[in-house]
Amino acid sequence: MEEKNFAEEEQQFPEGKRPLLLTVLCVLTFISTGISIMASIMIPLLSDVMVEIFKMPQFAPEANPEAIRIIQAGWGYYMIVLLLTAVSLTGAILMWNLKKIGFHFYTIANIFLFYLPIFWFGLPFNILAVFFPAMFIAMYAMHMKYMK
Repeated sequence: MEEKNFAEEEQQFPEGKRPLLLTVLCVLTFISTGISIMASIMIPLLSDVMVEIFKMPQFAPEANPEAIRIIQAGWGYYMIVLLLTAVSLTGAILMWNLKKIGFHFYTIANIFLFYLPIFWFGLPFNILAVFFPAMFIAMYAMHMKYMK
């Protein structure tokens, strides 16, 4: 019996059908953007409570002052995050429907989402924070050949 690897299977994928990995990426994006949308609404509403929790001794408040600054950012910051997350979600929905323009929406929104706290708060560049967005963008880019 001949075994095919995953890459060979995707190369022979019929036109107009969504590959399994693209489906998985889109579902993961739907989940993460849903969480981000909820957080963009809830964090400004609950920021005072969250800051008090972070100031408790068991959380070592001096260890992460950036987290408290981000929590206290206010509605302006979180509405920008909400808008960019909605653009990212729109891109994922378009890619789900095999539309190439969705990749561009997703990529641009995630680049802006990555740089927003750097410019808004003056936080340093964090290589770990770029890992997952870059990984998803790269994996989505591999599937552009299936999109129109």
